Amino acid sequence: MEKLSISKLIANDIVNYGMDKTTSFNYIVSLNDFLDDYDEDTCSYIKSHINEIIDAVHQNENVAQLDYDEKRQEFDMVFFFDNLMSPLEKRIMDTAKNMDIDYELDDVREVSYQIENSDEYDNLITDSIKNHSLGREM
Repeated sequence: MEKLSISKLIANDIVNYGMDKTTSFNYIVSLNDFLDDYDEDTCSYIKSHINEIIDAVHQNENVAQLDYDEKRQEFDMVFFFDNLMSPLEKRIMDTAKNMDIDYELDDVREVSYQIENSDEYDNLITDSIKNHSLGREM
């Protein structure tokens, strides 16, 4: 197994930031905006190791395509769609497809949010725990 480097950790942070912010399957991360969250030493490190970081973003398992605009200092990332969804979101997407409904990622996330915050979901969890603990002390 390959060890993580600081450049890979930063690249993973850039990818995760983009994945969290996207409402579709791509996102552009501005390096300048990204650097606002870091101290001066870290910013210096990132700037001096930018090529390693770009390579690590490109190699990230969640990134299907990367274009780095040097002039604008932007990471334009296209993500593998399935990697953007939780297991529940994937199940919602698959069920919708089987019903011939074409959902966008935002739609899937909204349905998932509604399910996860419903009384029915809470009851299902509670009932499953009760049924699983039969014969155990509670």
